[in-house]
Amino acid sequence: MKVFFAVDVHGATTVWRKWISAVSIYEANALILSGDLTGKVLVPLILQEDGSYKASYFGTTWILKNEDEVKNFEEKLSNAGAYYRRITKEQLQELKNNPDKVKQIMEEEMVKRMRDWLNLLVEKVDTKKIFTVVMPGNDDEFVIDPVIKEFEDRGIVYPLDKIIEIEGHEVMSFEYVNPTPWDTPRERDDREIQHMLEEKISKLKDPKNAIFNIHAPPFNTAIDLAPKLDKNLRLVGGLDGVKFVHVGSKGVRAVIEKYQPILGLHGHIHESSGFEKIGRTLCLNPGSEYGEGLLRGYIIDISKDGIENYFKIQG
Repeated sequence: MKVFFAVDVHGATTVWRKWISAVSIYEANALILSGDLTGKVLVPLILQEDGSYKASYFGTTWILKNEDEVKNFEEKLSNAGAYYRRITKEQLQELKNNPDKVKQIMEEEMVKRMRDWLNLLVEKVDTKKIFTVVMPGNDDEFVIDPVIKEFEDRGIVYPLDKIIEIEGHEVMSFEYVNPTPWDTPRERDDREIQHMLEEKISKLKDPKNAIFNIHAPPFNTAIDLAPKLDKNLRLVGGLDGVKFVHVGSKGVRAVIEKYQPILGLHGHIHESSGFEKIGRTLCLNPGSEYGEGLLRGYIIDISKDGIENYFKIQG
């Protein structure tokens, strides 16, 4: 079976569309997207007295004079992974004083885009023939899980509540990561992660012949290096450039070392695209440049005997 594996699209519609197109381009038999699915930014489009809209994004202020300009701008935001909503000046003032309302709107937009994406997926991909897996990651609010499950009767696999199988290999999936500076929705310390993973692994018949689909990469590898940040979340570096540190999960590494599955599918650290071998286990992280509209992924040929071949693509 030829699997196309990608991660960390973060709300970018262009990247989602490219992932769907990978089926025909690479003649894949399976599609796997293992978190993070949703974006991080909400951009208000503020109605002005003359009927135009004013919006600010990445330090630039835009005046959108007519409906075509507004729709074009909304499409650009969607492709970059940002959410948007048209509001009045009075509503803007209300939002400035009500963070809970901002969170509510953000989650409504996440749900709407997730549902739009999944409708597009089942429209473009024959899920009766293409094994299709969509999984949340640590950045994803829990409101999107029910949306993915809505599409299970149309062939989309939500893997977090079950063990799935690829070419006779059981697949165990897990979305939590060790603590980050951003306090994302699905974080646990490494001890808890290892305990939660052990519980999931106990459901496998043959862990050494399994695939571990775990969003966090294993600690101290080539696929868990991220820029070092100071206490104010600024990059640490000098004349020799930005410093990088290992930020992966020690709990994830512990279970991979212990059980030696045939394959680890990881993401989370966008800057560390690549692979690592831990004993006999091949661990992959495609990386991500969603903000640039770039899709990164791995094509993996899997047979009943194990991993036959793998190579990285981007485009």
